[in-house]
Amino acid sequence: MQLFYTKSSPYANCVRMVISELGIQDAITMTISHPFDNADNFLKANPLGKVPCLIGDGESIVDSEVICDFLDANYTGGTLFNPVYADWRLKSLYSVCSGLIDSLVARRIEASREKDGQKSNFWWQRHSLAVTRTLAYMEEKLALMPEEFCILHINLASALAYLDFRHSDIDWRQNCPGLQQFYAEVSQRPCVLQNQLTDEP
Repeated sequence: MQLFYTKSSPYANCVRMVISELGIQDAITMTISHPFDNADNFLKANPLGKVPCLIGDGESIVDSEVICDFLDANYTGGTLFNPVYADWRLKSLYSVCSGLIDSLVARRIEASREKDGQKSNFWWQRHSLAVTRTLAYMEEKLALMPEEFCILHINLASALAYLDFRHSDIDWRQNCPGLQQFYAEVSQRPCVLQNQLTDEP
């Protein structure tokens, strides 16, 4: 199998952490592919031009959640996802974590438009408030987190890592002591330590 990814993508980071957690690095060829490069082989695999994208047996699997679910189901029978699928509250919490990543990426995109004078204060505020509300929501819901490490831990860890990576202006630790403790603990797990967000190739 071949994974197209970038080291700066929080979505791809979820997949990278799953690969490490499952110990299947030798089964996957990791290929860095910047979406803006528009490489032919990458666009053929995923016409959306987004990472991550997994190719296996001639088929393309897109979207980080689908890729993570596919790998987990095929290599462990669902160890990482089964706890979430067994509880609708955790399924909802997983979606909220994914939405937090979406809002953070949208906020990053809006910030990048400032240098061209195209930044929208409306959308900047909207994304910022969504992030603030969602962090407070996750702080309140932390008691629902399963004790057993699962995909929900990976998703939330990726979101918090991206906060530090791209949004240093948000002092989330001060207002979310529970999330701070969660991240301090989960960030020591090998799958997180081995997959840091970076702009380096």
